[in-house]
Amino acid sequence: MEMSKSLFITGTGTDVGKTYVAGLFLKKLREAGLQAAYYKAAMSGNERTKEGTLLPGDALHVKTVSGIEQPLAQMCP
Repeated sequence: MEMSKSLFITGTGTDVGKTYVAGLFLKKLREAGLQAAYYKAAMSGNERTKEGTLLPGDALHVKTVSGIEQPLAQMCP
């Protein structure tokens, strides 16, 4: 039986490094051969694509740094 574990990253405010740390954690977990995913329940300050959809910048940063293949829509719905 495989066990699922969670890591919850919190901080005292905006721009304290939560996204940066999350990206590095995921990168290191992948390098160790583990499967990991990212989830951010809510985010403000999203940019819009040319099509008008929201682009979650934090999730995009984590995806870029960590190299995970998880779709942005799953990372920050």
